[in-house]
Amino acid sequence: MNFKRNNNNINLDQLVAKLQKEDKTYGNLYKILKVVYWVYIPIYLLITVSIYIDSAEIKDLFGGLSIIISFIIFALILGNYQKDFKNANYALPTLLMLKNAASRYRPFQLKALWAFLAILFMDLGFSIISFTKNHIIKIQFFVFGIMLISILIGLIIWYIKHKPLRDNALRLVAEIEGE
Repeated sequence: MNFKRNNNNINLDQLVAKLQKEDKTYGNLYKILKVVYWVYIPIYLLITVSIYIDSAEIKDLFGGLSIIISFIIFALILGNYQKDFKNANYALPTLLMLKNAASRYRPFQLKALWAFLAILFMDLGFSIISFTKNHIIKIQFFVFGIMLISILIGLIIWYIKHKPLRDNALRLVAEIEGE
């Protein structure tokens, strides 16, 4: 992203407009994904119960419940992210607002570790449901391959779209703090 500079200063108004646009976009995206997961949860619960009734195998019940737990974790994470982006406060003092924006656009956040827990529950569920050595190995390659590819794609998107926002917010913070 190109930001106009006046005397090596980043245009604060332009940066804030871009941050507001991205915050709104991601707030809406997280809201839609959260709703999708909350819709999937009862549907998958019905599917799990139906499969368990037909098969009477406890592995089908535990596998399905593990997947449902992963959906619940994902829905809660997405709700948390939606709240963060929706409630971004641009009326705060400039320094605090910029620090908050830089924090929102960090590539790795501690709360994102919950997503790995959700992925592990999903992996456990699929592994339990298809419990043969060949299937489990294939599932592990698939799950960890998808995770690695997803992380790489996420980092590329962050680098292109969000790193410039974060870098400019951090430059303004440094300027304000006199560094």
